Parts: sequence; structure tokens; C-alpha cells
Amino acid sequence: MAKVVIFSVVVVVLMVSAASVSAATTHDVGGNTGWTIPSDSKTYTNWAAGQTFRVGDSLRFTFPTGSHNVMEVSKSDYDSCTTTAPIGGTKTTGPATLNLPTAGMHYYICGFPQHCSAGQKLSINVLSSTSSKVPSPPPSTTVAAGEPTSAPPPSTGSGPNSASSPLHGFGVVALSSLVLGVAALLVL
Repeated sequence: MAKVVIFSVVVVVLMVSAASVSAATTHDVGGNTGWTIPSDSKTYTNWAAGQTFRVGDSLRFTFPTGSHNVMEVSKSDYDSCTTTAPIGGTKTTGPATLNLPTAGMHYYICGFPQHCSAGQKLSINVLSSTSSKVPSPPPSTTVAAGEPTSAPPPSTGSGPNSASSPLHGFGVVALSSLVLGVAALLVL
């Protein structure tokens, strides 16, 4: 009877650890605003400051097809709103979901004329899946004349779409599984 109980505990722990490894976050860009020309040029900067992005997560850009698009671009193209060299092509059908396969800074703009210069652009810092939560640096933004130039507060890793990394805590779960497995073998 004890062998069956221990075996059952080991199986449950392994199932929980497998579920925690595959968890990734889908971030709805702009929250309820979606991907549109914002009323405030800092809308996407402020939204991103409340998120923690990790390798393996994805961004969902919600927009009506034919009214907007989304493209990843270089920092210089982001700063100048240049649409001629998108990274990975242009997503024209909304909603568009883009995966975050690499750590580092990523830049996204709408390629419709004047949309990027009106503030429809997003700059994010993607952390490696094993990084601890650290604040994102303030993204580079173009400030219109007369607007304050202060950066948004750094991210604390909290927010409606923040979550631990797919591998966050995996070491603890794996170690627990190993200990339980060894204990089960000793009882058998």
C-alpha cells in the first residue's frame, strides 16, 4: 500500500513540474486598448513598463484587419518609423500573435502611414527564461515639443499579463521530483 501511495505522489509531482515547464505568457499588447493609434503617445511605453517579457512568451496585437499591421524592426527603424526592412515580414491580419524567441530589446511598429509617428510603436526588453525579474530599461521614445521627457517608472514585474518564466522554479520542482523518486526507490 505504501508503495502505491509513494508512486502516486511521484507521478503527481512529475505532472505538476511538466505543466510548469510549458507555461508561457501571452501579452495582449496595450491591454484593453489593443493595437491602434493611441490617444497618448506614451500608451505603449506605459503598458510595457508594467509587463515582464521572457523568451517563450508571445505578444498578441489585436487590431482590425485592413486598419493596422505590425512589424518588428531594428532600433534605428523604430526611432525613425521606417517600414522598409521589417524583421520577419509584416503581419497584416489581426489579431496577430508574435513569439518572443530571443532575449534583448525588440521593437514593433504599425506600418500604415503616420501611425508609428502618432505613437503606434512598442519597445520591449525580453529576458532570458532563466533570468530573475529585473526592471526593463525605459525604451527610446520620440518626444513631441512641449511634452515632459521623464521616463516611465521601471517595471516591477507585476501586472495583469506578468507571469514567471516557463522555467522559473523548474530547478526546485526537478529537485523535489528527484528526492521523491529516490525515496520511492528506497521504499520499494
